[in-house]
Amino acid sequence: MVTKKIVSLFLALLMALGLCVTAGAEEGATITVGFWGSSGEDKAIDAALEGVLEAIPGVKEVKKVQYPSANDFYEKLPGQFVAGTAPDVVVATNERHLQLIDNGVLAPLDSYGFVQYGIPMTAAPALFAINVDLWNAAGLGDYPTTMEEVYEAAKTLTKDGVVGLCMHDGSLFATTQYLNAFGGGWNGTHDIDRQENIDGLDFVFKMFDEGVAAAPRTLGLGWDGEVFAAGKAAMTTAGTWYVNLMRESAPDTNYVFIPFPGGNGKTGCTLHSYGAAVIADGENEDLAAQVAYYMARQESQEKRAELMGDRPCMEAALPVFQAANPALAVIDEYIAEAKGFNYPGDQAFTTDLVNALQAHIHAGDTTSAADVLKTLAATYGK
Repeated sequence: MVTKKIVSLFLALLMALGLCVTAGAEEGATITVGFWGSSGEDKAIDAALEGVLEAIPGVKEVKKVQYPSANDFYEKLPGQFVAGTAPDVVVATNERHLQLIDNGVLAPLDSYGFVQYGIPMTAAPALFAINVDLWNAAGLGDYPTTMEEVYEAAKTLTKDGVVGLCMHDGSLFATTQYLNAFGGGWNGTHDIDRQENIDGLDFVFKMFDEGVAAAPRTLGLGWDGEVFAAGKAAMTTAGTWYVNLMRESAPDTNYVFIPFPGGNGKTGCTLHSYGAAVIADGENEDLAAQVAYYMARQESQEKRAELMGDRPCMEAALPVFQAANPALAVIDEYIAEAKGFNYPGDQAFTTDLVNALQAHIHAGDTTSAADVLKTLAATYGK
């Protein structure tokens, strides 16, 4: 099982780091921790760092560096690394980590027994969220299990100022779920234009072309969560981070999470994981590694589960998560089917695909899904 592999790696790293003794680090060092996210994420980082000064001798102070967004984080961090101004520790995800590894930004933790670039804190599959009141008002029955059923439901739900489906067009996260649903997905630089990916992108284009899906900026908002919380979309791609969002922004909304539907009758989704990583070549790299390990401890994962709805990667922390987030019990039904993002590591690939998607949605570009992917394969494929 995917999560058991993550947990076994995590536990091995805990034992190794538990034996690590800081040598040569300047006493009274200041460690900086970089992350992005909402006010809830800020609280989760505070909880992760609680007690760190007492737990790790040699750390005098920990300072937080909060980036406005994930895009801001991934765009700025490589330049900060070159300039020597990057944080010592960063909380990143497995979605866009390859570019950081390829560029030498993250320190490999092979000195602790195996190659690992982040200490996992969470592990959860992508979700599909539905506004229950809108669903019932439309007279719909069972929730969708296939993309064809999503399409038919979206047509019915698109009315009275509400769009059937919201799909974020500013990153690859949402698009990737739909490609996976059709049996596709990313395999690094290989098979970019395989037929399953073409089918998935064709579906995305069709939803927008027929007006049963909308991007957040079309609706005057910044991301899909805001759209869903505002009641402007009946269905959306989602993640565990929606729990805190809905609690804060739309506490009275009646909604449900379901397994991400699949184009072939099977679930199509990615496994999303937050982890604490260490920036390479830092002045206090050993101390930073200990801080990263400390941030991923069981107590921290439990607190994150309560604050954010994030599913811990440590099995010992799961009871707290399950008690605090009954709406996410559905995760257990399909987490074993989730797979990694495995985007091509070149950031330009992400930029080019996002640009192609936005050109289709907002500028009326008629390039077919097949031609979009064939161009990307010719540029970035192997």
